[in-house]
Amino acid sequence: MEIIHENEYLYKMNNEIEPYLATHRQEGYVPGAEDHLHQKDTGIVGKIHVQRYLAEKPKGVIIISHGFTEAAPKYDEMIYYFLKAGYHVYMPEHMGHGQSYRLTADSSLVHIDTWKRYVRDFLKICHVIKKTYPELPLVLFAHSMGGAIGTIAAAWEPQLFQKIILNSPMLRPLTGNVPWPLVIAIAQTKCLLGREEDYVAGQKPYDGGETFETSGCTSRPRFEKYNEMRKENKKFQVSAASYGWLLASVKMSWYIKYCGWKKLSAPVLLFQAEKDDFVSVNALRKFAEKISCVKVCCKRYNKENQAKQEERIMRIRKIMAITMAACLAVGALAGCGKKAEDKVIKIGVFEPTTGENGGGGFQEVLGIRYANKIHPTVKINGEDYKVELVEVDNK
Repeated sequence: MEIIHENEYLYKMNNEIEPYLATHRQEGYVPGAEDHLHQKDTGIVGKIHVQRYLAEKPKGVIIISHGFTEAAPKYDEMIYYFLKAGYHVYMPEHMGHGQSYRLTADSSLVHIDTWKRYVRDFLKICHVIKKTYPELPLVLFAHSMGGAIGTIAAAWEPQLFQKIILNSPMLRPLTGNVPWPLVIAIAQTKCLLGREEDYVAGQKPYDGGETFETSGCTSRPRFEKYNEMRKENKKFQVSAASYGWLLASVKMSWYIKYCGWKKLSAPVLLFQAEKDDFVSVNALRKFAEKISCVKVCCKRYNKENQAKQEERIMRIRKIMAITMAACLAVGALAGCGKKAEDKVIKIGVFEPTTGENGGGGFQEVLGIRYANKIHPTVKINGEDYKVELVEVDNK
């Protein structure tokens, strides 16, 4: 099987691949998993949009876990290749993406209340597939944010997938020149202040202005086709993260780093870019070194593309560094607690520092301590207040 050449992409997609997929596609909705975060009578359980493609003589089922701000149509070409290789393909859209349910009315914003919602919903779909095809092996193909979700799902249920393919999984998102502990502290503080649905500093609502040059893509016809599709369909226009999502990504990262990787048992094929715009290549390499069931493939960019990407990334990182640091400096902690005679504001830090999740929780505590160290006071109504942390081990 050959990958479609750049010069033939639009013609083949429009005249061959999309008509072929249309004859094999079925789609519908599956209720999400039970909401464990809220009480039973107030829990949020939405519907996950799922596409299903059936091969004539299947040798397995591939389930795709897509990346941040992506939707099902972006994977049409990949689904075509999997179908031609003899696999059934399931394409669920994660909560907050595409035609699946959302926790916010803002069509541009990706927001989530707990990272476990992603995993539980995804596993719910996997269980439906396994029940439908008990005799066929289940193969996971996961990209970026979906790579983190899929990795945790495989860690929670090690016998579910026979094989795992991870394509630049978001084991740790890149945060520009902003120190990782500071990112954790900002996200944690915003959520403590009840501002978890705020846009992460430097991000904005979808405006349709993205170009190939400012994107992370390396294929112009592929970018342009999906970009036009996004402009025409509001459900595909998610483009920014909330602080709730940012904190969830941090917690997924620490779960995989300190606990999840130990539970993986299926063989893993890991694809990484030599230079990646969005996920830490160093984190991917450390992950690969720790697990014995992994094979690593590295894609190399040519020097011209690499130089262009580095220049663009540096501009974005400078903006992120300035805006995120400013966000904390102008008083992200303002508004916590009431004015007291001793002019002290106390903030509770309720994170696990011991037990199974202690590693990740302690890293978050370190980030909050760091933020408190560099900004130990806050000005409210013209008066300075000392900020004190009250830490409790949520083990």
